[in-house]
Amino acid sequence: MSPATTIRSEIINHLERFGHSFSSFGQASGINKGVISAILNNNPPKPISVRQIDLITKALGYDEGALYELFVEECFANEKPNGRRIGSFLIRCSELGKEDTIAQVLSRLMENLTYLTLVFSLAENLYTSGKTKESIIYYKCVAEHERYQHSERLAISQYRIFRASIGLDAEHNMEVTLQFVHYRKRLPENYQLDALFQIINTCYAMNKWDKTEHYADELILLSNIVIKNEKRKMLGKRPYEQLVTDRPLVTYYGYGYLVKGVVLEHGGRYKESMKYVSVYADLSWFEGLDENGHLSVERYRTWAIGNMYTLEILMGNVSVFPEYIQLLQDNPNEILPGLLTIMKSANTHGLSVNHILEKFKDVIQEYQSDDLLLKLSNGYMLSLNRLKCANLCYQIAIYQFGNKRYREAIRNIFQSITIYAIINKKGGVIDSISLFEKYRSYASQEELKEYDNLIKRGNNHENSNGFVNFSYQFK
Repeated sequence: MSPATTIRSEIINHLERFGHSFSSFGQASGINKGVISAILNNNPPKPISVRQIDLITKALGYDEGALYELFVEECFANEKPNGRRIGSFLIRCSELGKEDTIAQVLSRLMENLTYLTLVFSLAENLYTSGKTKESIIYYKCVAEHERYQHSERLAISQYRIFRASIGLDAEHNMEVTLQFVHYRKRLPENYQLDALFQIINTCYAMNKWDKTEHYADELILLSNIVIKNEKRKMLGKRPYEQLVTDRPLVTYYGYGYLVKGVVLEHGGRYKESMKYVSVYADLSWFEGLDENGHLSVERYRTWAIGNMYTLEILMGNVSVFPEYIQLLQDNPNEILPGLLTIMKSANTHGLSVNHILEKFKDVIQEYQSDDLLLKLSNGYMLSLNRLKCANLCYQIAIYQFGNKRYREAIRNIFQSITIYAIINKKGGVIDSISLFEKYRSYASQEELKEYDNLIKRGNNHENSNGFVNFSYQFK
């Protein structure tokens, strides 16, 4: 189509080419002949609706959305574009994935910033209906053109962009977190809770312990404030409207204390950590719990029991091993972090845990399988569990090297390198490669060849297929 082509010229050419009258074209398109006449002959011509452009496109024999670029001019034909019609058009473009057309319309709309409210509303409608990917172009438009840097609308847009940007790549997740974090306190409290939840996860995955602790403290403070506000609202004279959050409020409350305890545990401050574990061990006092809230309380109770055992084990108390192992067997979802705790303690205190490795050998083999690697690269498993899986393989490798089981150790270290690479955890890659280099002389020729291939794969696929670049590493 030439630049001079319009929707009306397309219709007229079609009528002349096929000898259509307004009546016959109306029948073919499903549009009343009077409307067809008004679209072509009125002065000014009758505006075309989004539904009508779709019907006309089909009647002309074109693919769905083929006339949308011409329809952009139709939308902006008047000095004051019709916001409702443009909104309907943009939603339709989103449904068809026509991002270039959306960008063209948004560019035209932003010549008058009063339409920013419309754009934000469209973004929210798409996001809340589950169309997260489609909403991001609108949120980015708001973020780029919002004049008031402390506006709630800007903060929510940045929050939505942040949530949509979190993926498998731990380094990338950290970058988008740092870009967003300055907006967190400008959000409404219900969004702040979830924002802190996500920020903590990202910092934890990158072993940014100071930041993790800082935001855990912030989540503890905020959740306590929100709880007090909710109680005050419940006792007030006005009808109580519960705060709407992505997760039950008790989940955020417990998570702040859980993460704080984990950070203290990582720093070897086990007695202090126990104080925080005791806070979320029993949250049954929480008011207004729904079914999900009760499930969350039960999960925290289970985690508290496990984490108390964890702290005892990390302090070298082997007497709790039988009870802890039984707990893991009764709660399969806790096996991964539980085994990681056991291996850390074994490596720290020089403990023998061969019997535990034997008991859970089938589970461990699943973490070592090629099938798991394929699943991980396709987004399988929560980000923190992917990290724990890599950490477990690394800790088992340390243990097996220490016990001179070199074949098993090397198999685990290759697995840790690969998983760390998939999630772009460069520190983990460095530690794993360093450990292998320490014991390189014990590797067979076949293992050395596999190791070289692993390194080459990392060098050849930087940031693609889930691998980081290893070129700066040992050769």
